[in-house]
Amino acid sequence: MLTPDLMKRAEILSSFVRFLDEAGFRLDLEDFDSRLKLQKYVFLARKFGLDLGYNFSNYIRGPYSPDLAHDYYDLPEVKEIKIPDSFDKEGFLELIKGKDVAWLEAAATILMIYEDTKDLDWAIERTAELKPWISKERMEEILKDLKKAGLI
Repeated sequence: MLTPDLMKRAEILSSFVRFLDEAGFRLDLEDFDSRLKLQKYVFLARKFGLDLGYNFSNYIRGPYSPDLAHDYYDLPEVKEIKIPDSFDKEGFLELIKGKDVAWLEAAATILMIYEDTKDLDWAIERTAELKPWISKERMEEILKDLKKAGLI
């Protein structure tokens, strides 16, 4: 049984998915890449004032929350988008606009390691080790985007 706090979190998550959809970020939660994107979107949204209280661990494809994975299979219907005013929607959308799965995965991984260690050089080095398919040039672009957004 869901507690009131978990019910509220599920409603905000559902509103967030609807917000993404209306902003042009269509998610099909039957599709692996869509679920992966949602994991990264929720992780990144914390940095813009929307913390839904999910705990993330670093998995093969970057930050992952089993509780979030469980919740998005049973989202309640919401009539209107109800997202806290603390969420910087414009800043968030500006960051994720045009970004592919690889960008989201690398950016979220850098941020997670940086949050844990407060060592940006280590976060970059470790992400490069974990994701060797991401070129040095691409990693530099990601860092530039994160810095521009004020996240590092």
